[in-house]
Amino acid sequence: MILVGQYGSPFVRRVAVTLNHYGIAYDRQVKSVYGDFDDVLEVNPLGKVPALQLDGGEVLVDSALILNYLDEQAGPDAALVPPSGPGRWRILQRVTVAAGLSEKVVELNTETLRRPPGMTDEERAERCRRQIMSALTWLENDFLGPWMGGEAMTQADVTAAVAWTHMANRQPDFTDGIAGQFPALAGLAAQAEALPAFLAVPSQEG
Repeated sequence: MILVGQYGSPFVRRVAVTLNHYGIAYDRQVKSVYGDFDDVLEVNPLGKVPALQLDGGEVLVDSALILNYLDEQAGPDAALVPPSGPGRWRILQRVTVAAGLSEKVVELNTETLRRPPGMTDEERAERCRRQIMSALTWLENDFLGPWMGGEAMTQADVTAAVAWTHMANRQPDFTDGIAGQFPALAGLAAQAEALPAFLAVPSQEG
């Protein structure tokens, strides 16, 4: 398999962590949606990362689709999301909120880090911050411990930890200012980042 994208993307990174957790070997093409947009378009018609090229040549796009495929490859007993039942939907609800958190951090990055000086849409940036705080509050309140859903790590933990680390890397002042309000999520990120599957995927790349 070939994973296309940079680990600096929380969506690429959650796929890479999951591949490592499952022990699935992969190669990588380090492509940026900014610096290598034409190349990314050749792999993904939406010009986004991640994309995962399977051994047979087929390419899967979108991290949610890729994770579903990887769960199937891992099998129901090992999958980070149960194949059926109420537990599945509760985990997927957490995954959805955590992935949405990453989306809003990326949007905030665009407004505050990528626009030319003086061109930031402050109203949009503040809206993103409110959405980020809302998502964090929901996840914090839903945390059971020691992992989000209890005793076992799930994809909700992978996605939430990756989202928190990305936020801390790209929005350090904002994260430092709010971290004390979310001790469970901050602790979750620290716990997850110490695992081999996370350590093998450097969050600061790209």
